[in-house]
Amino acid sequence: MHSINLVHDLSPFDEQHNLRVVVETPRGANIKIKFDENLGCFSLSRILPLGVAYPYDFGFVPQTLAQDGDPLDVMVLIDAVTYPGVVISCRPLGALQVEERGLRGRPNHRLVAVPVKAARKDEVRNFSDLGRRMQQELERFFVMSSSFTSKDPVVRGWVGPDAAGEMVQRAIARYKERAERDASDGA
Repeated sequence: MHSINLVHDLSPFDEQHNLRVVVETPRGANIKIKFDENLGCFSLSRILPLGVAYPYDFGFVPQTLAQDGDPLDVMVLIDAVTYPGVVISCRPLGALQVEERGLRGRPNHRLVAVPVKAARKDEVRNFSDLGRRMQQELERFFVMSSSFTSKDPVVRGWVGPDAAGEMVQRAIARYKERAERDASDGA
């Protein structure tokens, strides 16, 4: 039986060109779960600080490569609990620009999206529709969830859905470049 690699075998878009997100860490988790390509399963990445839990599902866009070397991160504003490995078709609202000042010092932006099938979020089209309070809470979560790590994140601000779409396209191009480089190195 052949299993699908969620990073490499799944297209970043569904048939209607909605963004696909693979859930790694579900809403309410007080641990960070990450898909391990080598093992082909989800594994514990780290335990979050006391009192910190994921407010929504967190995952990645397949066949993308963000500037931090991982697939592009996405927080999916879903009003239900899912599980690691669930694939959700989403509509990006924008992205929170985050820079890690720690050991590796690099951008680690997070897309924010809503499920296409979330009727309660139909009127939400842009991160600004979330309201300033929710934006601040998401900013605070991303900083607090990295406490006690070497990342030392700083929030640089929000960008809208068009800029988020451009981030996705750049991450897809980076992924393809690396795949071609890896293929030529292995030849």
